[in-house]
Amino acid sequence: MESLFAQVLLPLALAFIMFTLGVGLTPADFKRIALQPKAFLVGTALQFISLPLIAIVLVAFLPIPPIVKVGVVLLAACPGGTTSNLLTHMARGDVALSVSLTAVTSLASVVTVPLVLMVALALFMGPDAPDVGMVSTGVVIFALTVIPVALGMVLRQVAPGVALALERNSRFMSALVFTAVVLATIINEGVGETLRRLTQAGAVSLALNVAAMAVAFAVSSWMAFKMRQRIALTLECGLQNATLAIVVASSLLGDIDYAMPAAIYGLMMFATAGVFILWARRWSKAAVRARAMAR
Repeated sequence: MESLFAQVLLPLALAFIMFTLGVGLTPADFKRIALQPKAFLVGTALQFISLPLIAIVLVAFLPIPPIVKVGVVLLAACPGGTTSNLLTHMARGDVALSVSLTAVTSLASVVTVPLVLMVALALFMGPDAPDVGMVSTGVVIFALTVIPVALGMVLRQVAPGVALALERNSRFMSALVFTAVVLATIINEGVGETLRRLTQAGAVSLALNVAAMAVAFAVSSWMAFKMRQRIALTLECGLQNATLAIVVASSLLGDIDYAMPAAIYGLMMFATAGVFILWARRWSKAAVRARAMAR
């Protein structure tokens, strides 16, 4: 049953989530990058450089098992999750920037995730690391992310009516599948094992989430971006594609323990994002009132 879960159900779930992302994309989402290149470049730097470095520094000296350390860094290497676009809309952030970042970082994960994973395995496991290659990992990620995204985009071009009908419910369906994957991963081996994993990975997963959002907001504020862009970058960095980390951990690394930080993070990130969204919406209302009073 565990083999079926890791080798079949998880990859199918990831492919479905990426397909729903592709259904909502158009060439304009990539062309839009040229309209605000500064915010996009900062967002990609935060995602590809800042997040893995934060994770490595965070776990380097913690007394937690090496397998958990690798799992945390693997999660940090993953791109923004598809739910970031919906939550950016709820927070009144720059949805176009969020969509463009999610799309590009998801496609680039074919290279970035295997590269960071190899570094994490070398740093924290050394000769005890599982036998997994960078090229083979990249090929699997390509098959489960890039191809489904491309198929979704093709469907939007050849059958726009069908694509639009799917898009109306795609975010909800994607979130539902994601939640099911996370919960199934956490409870896969029983209550006792789940509590042990929560103890090992809970605090560090929460610390990574809070640190990622805080750094993203601080950097985007320092760069004097508009508030809508700050919101988008903060949520993009705080809402990771935990499903991708879970698939790589269980299907390629061969041990569900690598996936526990991602599974726990996948639940926690909605709580921290919810707090941030409430604050962002209140800030937006206050800004509107201030502008109205100034007139």
